[in-house]
Amino acid sequence: MILYHGTQNGQLKELITNYKSNRDGDNVPIYLTDSYECAFMYGASTFRSYSLNKDKDILVLNEKAPEGFKKLYQGHGCYIFKINIEIPRQVENHPLGSHVFSYDKNITLNKDDCEYIKDCYEKLLQLEKDGKIILNRWENYTEEEKKQVKEKFLKLVKPILQESKEKFPEDYKIFISFYPELETCSSSTEKGDL
Repeated sequence: MILYHGTQNGQLKELITNYKSNRDGDNVPIYLTDSYECAFMYGASTFRSYSLNKDKDILVLNEKAPEGFKKLYQGHGCYIFKINIEIPRQVENHPLGSHVFSYDKNITLNKDDCEYIKDCYEKLLQLEKDGKIILNRWENYTEEEKKQVKEKFLKLVKPILQESKEKFPEDYKIFISFYPELETCSSSTEKGDL
C-alpha cells in the first residue's frame, strides 16, 4: 500500500516508533496517510487547523487570521516521503477519517521517494486550484465568525505562548504575526501576570 509522510526534516533516514508518548508505556506507532494532501499539511507546518469534508472526502483548511495562510506557509519548504508498506493499521476516530494509518515497526526511508516542496504557500494555492483541498479564507468569514475564530485562537495560544517563545521561536513569530497584541501577553506572562 502506498502511504505518505510529511515532514520539515529532509535528512530523515528512518521513521522510528516512539516509546515515551503513551501514558501506558506502550509503543506509539508511526502515523502515515494515504492522502498526499494530508501529508503535505503535516509537513508544511507544525500549527494547523483542518477538517475533512466528508461529503467530498476532501481536506479543508481554516484560516485563523488575516492573511493567515500566507504568513503560515509562504517561504517555508517541506518534504513528502512516499512509502510502500504492507498491512498498516487504520486509525479509528481520527478527524481525517479513513486517511490515517499507523505502523508499529520502524520504516527505512528512500531518498528517491522524497519530494521537496520549496514554497508551501505556492503548493497550497496549487492544491486549491486543482480541487484537491478547500481553503476557508478569512475574508469570507462573517464578522461574527472572525470574532469567534480569533477568540478560539487566542484561548488556544495564550497558555503556550511563553513555551513557544522559548522552544519554538518560529511558531511564536507566526502567532505574533497573526495577532500582534499577543506580544503584550507574552511580556506579562514572563512577569507572571497572565
